[in-house]
Amino acid sequence: MEFTPDKLETTLIEPTTEDGPIEDRKYTLTHSDETGMLFLDIGNEYNYSAIDQDLRDELLGRWIIPDNEQPILVVYAFVGNENFEDSARRYKIFKSHMEMALAAIIYGDSVLFDNNPELINSPVFVKFDSSIPHFNNYENYGSVKDYNN
Repeated sequence: MEFTPDKLETTLIEPTTEDGPIEDRKYTLTHSDETGMLFLDIGNEYNYSAIDQDLRDELLGRWIIPDNEQPILVVYAFVGNENFEDSARRYKIFKSHMEMALAAIIYGDSVLFDNNPELINSPVFVKFDSSIPHFNNYENYGSVKDYNN
């Protein structure tokens, strides 16, 4: 699935600006099944009010800056705590849409990357959250530059 920029609506939540801060910058990515629109909220907190608590198909992301090291973008996907088959289905769906979703986050925050070009080489990790060990893991998704088209 390809990312389409005109299907993305980005909202900055004060006090976060296009320029920063980087540390603890948080992303909430949701979507509409009906319209195909993606909604990206960027702030210093996640936008929990945008999350459909029944579906739990959002992505949450944040920047982590280890001591004197390169910043890391970590994105969280709730795979589920249901039975194995349900979690396997959710995991497969998240995986099939992940590159498009990461492209949406990077595109939606493009001014940050324009003003902080050192972030382009930052690694991107996805944490799939599940109580089922098979689906509870971190996966390396390359670096920001892989999604900065």
